[in-house]
Amino acid sequence: MKKTTILIGLLLAAMSAAAFGESFRLGTSVGAELLDRPTFESIQQEFDEGTNLLSGLYWEVLRDHLGFGMTYLVDFQRLDSPYPEMEYLWFVDWVGSFDLRYHFFEDFFLDPFLEAGLGSAGRVDISSYQENGLPGVEDPLELSLFGQVGGGLAFRLSGLHLGARLLYRVFNNVPPATEFQPYPLKGFRFDLFGGFSL
Repeated sequence: MKKTTILIGLLLAAMSAAAFGESFRLGTSVGAELLDRPTFESIQQEFDEGTNLLSGLYWEVLRDHLGFGMTYLVDFQRLDSPYPEMEYLWFVDWVGSFDLRYHFFEDFFLDPFLEAGLGSAGRVDISSYQENGLPGVEDPLELSLFGQVGGGLAFRLSGLHLGARLLYRVFNNVPPATEFQPYPLKGFRFDLFGGFSL
């Protein structure tokens, strides 16, 4: 049901964009969280190791120079269990954001852009403790609200859209009036992305 809802939402966004003469982009993204100011070497190391990468989907509707969209990143982790009743523990990490972008050029093969976004990040323990006779031992939910700014450069190639972006996290806080643990987002994120334009 969830997949069907997401697919219907993406199709409606694409049809709306076409109906109003706007451009619609849809693609995949993979990126690394970086603690300190990124360097080429630190980015390359994160992608080579592959242990700190989140991947997912993005979409964007463009009208003139402005674009609005969302990014959904997720990672399923399987860890060795400290409990003899279970072989593995399972966790889901996610980062999702609403993104507003300004594209400097409308119809040029180079597409430099600036962006700002608000989003949510979290981690949930989805291990089957109760089925293994261990109720109440799951890790608490981690949840944060964050803001980010950044920019990037993409290439438009006959309907394809390939690029990279660097984001700086302005803040990362737990939702107000809650007792969640904060999700430990890092200060920077570097993404590679690719998709197509309608």
